[in-house]
Amino acid sequence: MTRPAPVALIILDGFGWRRETKGNAVHLAHKPNFDRYWNEYPHTTLTASGEAVGLPAGQMGNSEVGHLNIGAGRIVYQDLTRVSKSIREGEFKHNPAFLNAIEHCKANGTKLHLYGLVSDGGVHSHISHLMELLDLCKEQQMGQDQVLVHAFLDGRDVIPGTARQYIADLQKRMQHNGVGRIATVQGRYYAMDRDKRWERTEKAYRAMVYGEGPSSTEPLEALEESYRASVTDEFVLPTVIKNADGTPVGLIEDRDAVIMFNFRPDRAIQISQVFTNKDFRGFDRGEKCPQDLYYVTLTKFSETVGGFVAYKPSSLDNTLGEVLTQNKLKQLRIAETEKFPHVTSFFSGGREEEFEGEERVLIPSPKVATYDLQPEMSAHGVADACVAKIDEGVDFICLNFANADMVGHTGSLEAAVKAVETVDDCLGQVVEKVLSKGGVCLITADHGNADMMILPSGEACTTHTTEPVPFIVTQAGISLREGGILADIAPTVLKLLQLAQPEEMTGQSIVL
Repeated sequence: MTRPAPVALIILDGFGWRRETKGNAVHLAHKPNFDRYWNEYPHTTLTASGEAVGLPAGQMGNSEVGHLNIGAGRIVYQDLTRVSKSIREGEFKHNPAFLNAIEHCKANGTKLHLYGLVSDGGVHSHISHLMELLDLCKEQQMGQDQVLVHAFLDGRDVIPGTARQYIADLQKRMQHNGVGRIATVQGRYYAMDRDKRWERTEKAYRAMVYGEGPSSTEPLEALEESYRASVTDEFVLPTVIKNADGTPVGLIEDRDAVIMFNFRPDRAIQISQVFTNKDFRGFDRGEKCPQDLYYVTLTKFSETVGGFVAYKPSSLDNTLGEVLTQNKLKQLRIAETEKFPHVTSFFSGGREEEFEGEERVLIPSPKVATYDLQPEMSAHGVADACVAKIDEGVDFICLNFANADMVGHTGSLEAAVKAVETVDDCLGQVVEKVLSKGGVCLITADHGNADMMILPSGEACTTHTTEPVPFIVTQAGISLREGGILADIAPTVLKLLQLAQPEEMTGQSIVL
């Protein structure tokens, strides 16, 4: 049997497979290419959420988790699971990074700032981790005004409007402990940008350091005022909470400590770079840029972020990319900006450097406020560039089309349908080129999103789903097994490429 070349893994980000058709952009979209491949070629569905991807049971998957599992060829136990397990087993409160940050504040008579996404979405953070930090501060006898929380509001991985409950729960815990105050509230749109839209990050920074922006004496009142202006959680302007005398509750200043409690790196990197990089050039940080901060990240974010890491990464050896390199095969990783880290670093088990024989192609994402304004995103650019690279010769391709996920997060059903239709058009372009070269495509997704755009209540749904994802192999005459998971994709690629599967890969080929 001749080895197919190339083998193309095409990841339709956010393209879940849901039976219910109401509010299902994947079902409602006109997608002749995908439908034809589904009908003509062997296909199945894969589990992409919960314990099958190393998350707690019932937890929706996400892009980081999905690409880690796909590239590793094994279930990768995620940081959410790891940190929560350490809380249950009593290890969290003994973590040296946390204790050293608290000791730094005590020794210098300075403040401890806790910031991150305040929700139980479980994609970037979990509010239970923040609550545990507050309990630790109480046990360590920190003063009430010595611990400040800068609450990044969600409304994307959870339902918009739920921030009021998270903030209320947070205040209740602070009052019970007698430790901590909320210093700022702001939407993740600003504090958690990942696309170098530094003007957003700067607004978050200037609220926390300079006390600039809208203000309120009560966090919940700040939220309600934003809601009255039809600005929900994700987009709440960085708002400074002030005392009755008009002074900010707490700014980040010299010799303070910060614990960034997001566990997922991609949307935590920019705000962390602002505070940890001496040669930062994203914007002018001004004369009050805090010096001598003790900065702690919950997990390892990036080589470009300084400070101390509470939960250091565990290494993943013999990922798919590494095995391809060992066999001297050429591999292409291609995506637009929003998903570029996923097809590169996450797909390689957290490795940021290219493997030998690996080429990376980044297509810039469009500069729009929200992607429902341009649901096509840069998919055509990704497809065109991929087709050109196939003509140059390559053995393996990992390609991501971001549209169904990024547009799905906007909550616009109409835009999500357009996003899926765009992806289908581009999918056909890439698949036909691969087939013309004698190659084979694996068409799948990392998690669901656009498959559910309307909640049972009738409200817009902006979150991921726990639905399975499709899996198609464009090769006639083969059989696929049922019950697969994302970790089974890499072993499938190796089987198609007629390469031995390393023992570290515990997934099983879906091709029988």
